[in-house]
Amino acid sequence: MKYQTVLFDLDGTLLDTTSLIIASFMYTLEKYCPNQYEEKDVLACLGEPLRDQMKRFGGEEQADAMVSTYREHNIAHHDDYVKAFPGVTQTLDRLFREGIKMGVVSNKQRVTVEMGLELCNLQKYMSGVVCFGDAPKPKPDPGMIQLAMEELQAEAASTLMVGDSRFDLLAAKAAGVSAAGVAWSHQGAEGLQPYHPDYMLHQMEDLYNIVGLSPLGREAT
Repeated sequence: MKYQTVLFDLDGTLLDTTSLIIASFMYTLEKYCPNQYEEKDVLACLGEPLRDQMKRFGGEEQADAMVSTYREHNIAHHDDYVKAFPGVTQTLDRLFREGIKMGVVSNKQRVTVEMGLELCNLQKYMSGVVCFGDAPKPKPDPGMIQLAMEELQAEAASTLMVGDSRFDLLAAKAAGVSAAGVAWSHQGAEGLQPYHPDYMLHQMEDLYNIVGLSPLGREAT
């Protein structure tokens, strides 16, 4: 198989969390910056580290308090919104059975990453989970991907990073691994193409061909 290790971003890639993110952002913004921002402003910065986003919206003075409020709302309402994208469970199960090592590399805090994986019963497929704070800098710095590769004993040449934002693609390139964007990103395929992904997934099952598996379940020759 071409790729022995596949790393995934979480939000917007494996899990549909956009509604939860928007709800938590709008709750926070209305509390600290009433009537100043709309949903489109939140969508424009998805994928960035949370504190950087809050600093942009509310300034340095309010950023930490806004992060705290956001996380409280996000955790409290998590299970009401979050679900796996179509094809995710079946695809991960297939890759797992074929012996491909998988991991998550997310700019989110660990508690909500683990909540999402457990809610959607995906944690059993992951050999490693790298979250915000595990490496010195978040994506697009390559450190998180490099840490995941170290944990999974992966080689760059046989590792693929799958994500929905420019931060995932930029981090993959900087880490020297192949990069795949997902067309179901809120940016869409067109929004990701300027960052030169090696592949573009239009459905999760597209991973079979990319890693070297036939659609029928036989290893490609």
